[in-house]
Amino acid sequence: MQDNEGNVREMTRTEKNFFNGVTIDANSTEGNSSKENFREQRRTYDFGTRRTYVSYGGSNIFTRLLGGFIRAVLGGNRLAQIGAFLIGIAFAALMFFIALPILFVLLAMGIAFLIMAKISR
Repeated sequence: MQDNEGNVREMTRTEKNFFNGVTIDANSTEGNSSKENFREQRRTYDFGTRRTYVSYGGSNIFTRLLGGFIRAVLGGNRLAQIGAFLIGIAFAALMFFIALPILFVLLAMGIAFLIMAKISR
């Protein structure tokens, strides 16, 4: 960075961090600018995938299987997502074709008992 014409000084660490131009590194023998060094560092940096694992607790086999299944579905495993969809369809069918008719039968039996109680008075 130049203060006056002909006067050159080394930039401080803060100035280097916030400077957005081309500089000459005083300690370098190659003569690369700091911008080129930054580009080179970005090329060699590993932008790998970072995974986060969530523990759903418990030590029984059902909890472990459920936790593994949830991690697979949330992690984007296509086979696990298809499995989750099929399990959801099966659960909905179970509720519609088995649980709902049982509830209607119980409701009908309750109404029948109320009617018989009214008649028997």
